[in-house]
Amino acid sequence: MSDVLNSPIQFVRGVGPKLAKLLSKKGIATIEDALYFLPRDYEDRRRLTPLGSLKPGSFAVVFGKVSRVKPQRMGRKHRLEVVLSDPSGEITLFWFHAYPALLEEFQLENSYVVAGEVRPSTRGLQIAHPEFEKVTEMRNGKPVISLNFGRVVPIYSETEGLHQKTLRKVMREAIHTSLPHLQESLPEKLLTDLELPSLRQSFTKVHFPDELPNSEEPNEAIKRIVFEEFFVLELGLGLIKQKHQREKAPILKDPENTLEALLKNLPFSLTDDQKEALGVTQKDLARGFSMCRLIQGDVGAGKTVVTLGAAAIASGSGYQTAFMAPTEVLAQQHYRTAKSLLDSAQVPVYLLTHSNEGKKEALEAIQNQENCVVIGTHALFQESVKFKKLGLVIVDEQHRFGVEQRGLLLKKSASGKPHLLMTTATPIPRTLALTLYGDLDLSIIRQKPKGRKPIRTRILRDKDRPRLYQQISEVVKKGQQVYVIYPLVEESEKLELKSATEMHRKLSQEVFPDLKVGLVHGRMKSEDKETILSRFKEKEFNILISTTVIEVGIDVPNATLMIIEHPERLGLSQLHQLRGRVGRGTEESECILLADAYVTERLRIMTKTEDGFVIAEEDLRIRGPGEFLGTRQSGLPGFRVGNLLRDADLLQRAKTEADKLLKEDPCLKKQEHAIIRQLVESRWKQKIERLRGG
Repeated sequence: MSDVLNSPIQFVRGVGPKLAKLLSKKGIATIEDALYFLPRDYEDRRRLTPLGSLKPGSFAVVFGKVSRVKPQRMGRKHRLEVVLSDPSGEITLFWFHAYPALLEEFQLENSYVVAGEVRPSTRGLQIAHPEFEKVTEMRNGKPVISLNFGRVVPIYSETEGLHQKTLRKVMREAIHTSLPHLQESLPEKLLTDLELPSLRQSFTKVHFPDELPNSEEPNEAIKRIVFEEFFVLELGLGLIKQKHQREKAPILKDPENTLEALLKNLPFSLTDDQKEALGVTQKDLARGFSMCRLIQGDVGAGKTVVTLGAAAIASGSGYQTAFMAPTEVLAQQHYRTAKSLLDSAQVPVYLLTHSNEGKKEALEAIQNQENCVVIGTHALFQESVKFKKLGLVIVDEQHRFGVEQRGLLLKKSASGKPHLLMTTATPIPRTLALTLYGDLDLSIIRQKPKGRKPIRTRILRDKDRPRLYQQISEVVKKGQQVYVIYPLVEESEKLELKSATEMHRKLSQEVFPDLKVGLVHGRMKSEDKETILSRFKEKEFNILISTTVIEVGIDVPNATLMIIEHPERLGLSQLHQLRGRVGRGTEESECILLADAYVTERLRIMTKTEDGFVIAEEDLRIRGPGEFLGTRQSGLPGFRVGNLLRDADLLQRAKTEADKLLKEDPCLKKQEHAIIRQLVESRWKQKIERLRGG
């Protein structure tokens, strides 16, 4: 990348340290940052409207002379009114808070060009806080075109102390300074095939267009900039995938037919999606280079049995499997499932957590037993844990682990890099999956196991609470259990929401004094949380009051009713994950959304579908990708220009073209690809490697 593009913005003509500090609040630290700080809108200021033709409610650009200036003092504040006139009429301009320089700006008989929204008042038409410019030069009876008038003008996102005129000057200087140094990164043939302008043309047209862009869809200049962002990312993901494929891993072909023994003794039939996911995983394990596969499945879709099938293959090949779960309760849950399913295939299964009694036996197996499966928590990647022959690492709910933790576990093998199989119960829309997991092989399990009954979902209001409490009593009388979820731990003065701690007190002491009511939330110590969840699973509590801490994983088949208070405070995908904690047994289950606020169409979606992928698409559309997954924990790249919803087709095309280019030039070593390779490495490659633990 050019040194000029990397130059600090304060060295652009007219900027300096003070303005640079303001620009940094908008993420503009370098000249390149300024180029990518695109206008949020445009105003067409090419046409002047005579003052006598103005209409209330319209945006207008007008030209006239100052005929009256009326400063007014209101306490410590100054208000300014300026009357602008032309042969056809007049208009009042006013400022509520007039700074001293503004008071000096307007002199009688001076001419100004002004832009703003025309509003009616008792004294005629007016424009509040308009953008204006003093006119000192005329051509053909009109003000000479400037940076701010007589053209299509960019409107940028502002911050306090940083105004449109200043931003336009900075952008003009940034473009003027950088254009000679902007090198075209995309291959010429690709630009021609996609009918896109050059990078220089694109930035010029985006910041200072000749015509007013269509607000409904991006123009060719923006598409060019967006495409490059997506293309660079997809190339980076592709290069990481190639890196995986160069890393040797054990060939796991299961000569003992352990998988077959497991499948023969399953108490249920696999769905078609499960069979497909297990089939491609089996092929991956037999290739001899590192598998990096993500199994993405809806709540209760049966991802665990697929991962245990992979563990059976590893065991039948004489290798160990490390199965990492995010919590002790989940690890114990997976251990019980694995024991019941893998015993028939004669695969030894051990549990390693910080507190389990069989820790010593598990550690001995890790050091000595080649074909075992060890299920555990963070205890698996302690320094003292040394695997004898680790061939497969399974990471359940992969987004709950940090990159460093996954990396530590992958380095536990003394016999080369193990294969990696990850799962997530968060349904991710296709456009987002392309972005987040383009370097991984992806399996999707949508079908639910046969016999799984649908979860009825209803919306109730606070006035329905007595009826709801009666329903809770009836559910408990049947011997079943209930979740009650709150978005807050303790009362908040700012947010008038019922809290978990307060409602635990009320429900346990006032409403259900004869029932056993438990409480769990994220501020508890880890071991205390685990204890409460285990006791609920063992039916020691009739009702569990909880925050969203139970969102992922816990499997209590006896829990058949979930009540979520203030559901409007949670995203749809989070509501769906919470709902998935019931409906895991043979009894009919129900989820009730107890809403105080106005019931929106967004919440009604929950009553219409149980398909997590449909819900995820809607959630992504409403909240955007950053909020949808939580940018920090997901590692979602932050695009400067691209929009994953608006530009989904462009993202798909970028992936297709990136794949084609990497087939032609796998490491981007050709001279004509030097610039694009440099961009990949500077923008995304290191970030993606950190995200994957590579």
